Amino acid sequence: MAYTVILAQTDEHHDALRRIWQSNSYDPVTNPFARERFDWLYRDAGPGDAQTWLAIETESQAVVGCGSVFRSNRWFQGRRVEAGVPAVFFVEKEHRVAAAALAIQRAVLAGGCRTGFEVAVAKPNRRARPVCDRVGYQPVSELHDWVRVVWGDETLPAWPDAGDYVGETVSAADERFDRLWERARHGYPMAAEKTAAFLNWRYSGTRENYRFYCLLRKDDRRLLGYIVFYAMKDGVVVTELLAEHPSGAVLENLLLGFCSQMKREGQVWVSLWYMGAAAFEHELGRIGFTRGTHQRTLCVYLNPNADPGFRREMLDRNNWFIFAGEMDVILSDEVWRADQAGDVVAERVIAAG
Repeated sequence: MAYTVILAQTDEHHDALRRIWQSNSYDPVTNPFARERFDWLYRDAGPGDAQTWLAIETESQAVVGCGSVFRSNRWFQGRRVEAGVPAVFFVEKEHRVAAAALAIQRAVLAGGCRTGFEVAVAKPNRRARPVCDRVGYQPVSELHDWVRVVWGDETLPAWPDAGDYVGETVSAADERFDRLWERARHGYPMAAEKTAAFLNWRYSGTRENYRFYCLLRKDDRRLLGYIVFYAMKDGVVVTELLAEHPSGAVLENLLLGFCSQMKREGQVWVSLWYMGAAAFEHELGRIGFTRGTHQRTLCVYLNPNADPGFRREMLDRNNWFIFAGEMDVILSDEVWRADQAGDVVAERVIAAG
């Protein structure tokens, strides 16, 4: 079969996209979680925020697949790096041959390069990895899961240190997050740009109920760090975090204060997936997180026109600070699966894939 690929137009292709979701994932008509992310990606995002490409079977002119990329700029060595995250890659079952998948991925990457993306980051599953390899993605290193069991941990109520810090949980980012980002960004390697505007666009106002746990300095309420997370049946998944420094007392009080709060809320475990500088992994271990057995390869596509030195640096894991949750749009069944009454049906899943 032969395929052509076109840039999706929201109104014209709304029904085709909905049909692809229905047959490959969740129904955005009946599932409220899917409906919100469907609208977020295809209706609400501006052309500079996200693009979607459609594969059309030449003979029938039927839309048989889709792939998107959303903007998630990063900060590296004192400058902003234009970056994209490919997301929601579906091909109808009868067209799951290399030609359709390759056509979509090549269009997504070429469109991203024309938009100015210097790098695209992805964590392909086993089925998608061969396609990613063929279109030019390169592996960097493994994202690993890190878990701390909080249920029954009697050491946690002491955190954060009440003499110096206080914790609070909010549903949206404000100007304090911008000030923290301005102060902290120079102390990290390749970190996602964490402005309040981006954080709210990415996480706030959905049924997934992403929240922000904040660590404040007690005397002046200055924001020292935060954790973005969402809850599952028995635990919580950390999507990303930022502290004034990627090590030391603030990070320790941020993570342990968060674990303490989750214990008070009745959670059993806290989980995060991370890839990057080994020093942060050492901090996670020191603070009491245990590295699990699950892993997923972080792959990058580098704009052929990017500086050769930058391209080499992007293949070094020590130049990264990234969490798997930054790349998730469709969450696990435990979060998204809803019955006819709209209640979440809980199935034991440790982290969104």
